[in-house]
Amino acid sequence: MNPGYRKGNLEKEHSPNRYAAVVFLPRPLDEVVANLREQFDPDYNIIASHVTLVFPFEAHRSLDEISRVIRKETYKIEPFKIELSSIDDFYPDLPIIYWKVKKNPIIDELYKNLYTGLDLALPFKQIIPHVTVAKEISLHRVMLVKEKIIYYLSDEIFEVEAIDLVSPVADENWVSVRTFSLGK
Repeated sequence: MNPGYRKGNLEKEHSPNRYAAVVFLPRPLDEVVANLREQFDPDYNIIASHVTLVFPFEAHRSLDEISRVIRKETYKIEPFKIELSSIDDFYPDLPIIYWKVKKNPIIDELYKNLYTGLDLALPFKQIIPHVTVAKEISLHRVMLVKEKIIYYLSDEIFEVEAIDLVSPVADENWVSVRTFSLGK
């Protein structure tokens, strides 16, 4: 029997798809972070540098259904600015060093509205938007790595004009499957 079909039923089993909603960094900023990520993030080649709005989730809903929810939220929001500042980390809870996104009420609103619209539980009460720069660095090397990174990441501001829905392809690289322009 073909493993993609249920016994006695010709309907193909529908396994959930994986998605996340992100804001990609503009190319010049991505190039700065990409060099650092290549050195310090074992997942650097899986997805371009980004700020996550909806963390990876599984869904049995169609891409069109998920897209309608995201489009409804992005339509309400005009392009906005993201300010990147110093670096920080999630140690000892998570082995991540990141480029900090300054507090932004639009990101907070999008985070809550997208999770509500997608009928997903909020993973955190408050989102800490960030760009991952280093991962899986041992606790005793955190300060050493932060000292190497800090000189490359200055305060930066960029305009967000779109949000991307990303999904992993066969080789596990996450790619954009839909782009949602803000205010449109």
